[in-house]
Amino acid sequence: MTRPIGVYLIDDHHVLRQAIADMLDGQDDLRVVGQAGDAKSGIGEMETLLPYPDVVVIDLKMPGQSGSSAIAQIAQSHPQTKILVFTMYDNPAYVWSTMNAGASGYLLKSASRADLLRAVRSVAGGGGYLQAEVTMPLVKRLIQEARVAGDRGTLSVREMHILEALADGQSNKMIAKSLLLAEDTVKSHLRRIYEKLGASDRAHAVAIALRQQLIG
Repeated sequence: MTRPIGVYLIDDHHVLRQAIADMLDGQDDLRVVGQAGDAKSGIGEMETLLPYPDVVVIDLKMPGQSGSSAIAQIAQSHPQTKILVFTMYDNPAYVWSTMNAGASGYLLKSASRADLLRAVRSVAGGGGYLQAEVTMPLVKRLIQEARVAGDRGTLSVREMHILEALADGQSNKMIAKSLLLAEDTVKSHLRRIYEKLGASDRAHAVAIALRQQLIG
């Protein structure tokens, strides 16, 4: 007989956590092997379990250690364990960061019972799971990141020089003098740079350029 999928729950909402445990334990192929109200105690208890849980269902916002940092810790120490984020936050930045940290799935607490069961089974089987409601915002973020990355190549040599001057804190007048340009020409270049990088001002442009490694 195949061993049931061992699931560990980490969530500071006790009533919700117990309801999820009862639901999962009602399935023949799933078994809740433990639960905790915070990440630190949950990680500590999981280290005492043999075998280590197959799936960890974890919230993001809890007292003490955050779910995000716990995800990275679990993924590093037990890469074979699958992690499913179960949270109320649909911010694409959270989806992006938790998936990068090692999570295999992301589910909102507004999800149906069927969605939760499907997500647990999917990640346990080596797949991933993104709830439909978080997929579109994430795709939009990925498109924006790709657009910014793609625009690197469209920056001219002159624009790169101006970006580097911005990073050095030079004013428009100083940049114009050093590059032998009219100040109005520098302003025109800046407008194009902001547009290409999706920046709102000088500081934002420099921040994006540093993050995208356009300048050192």
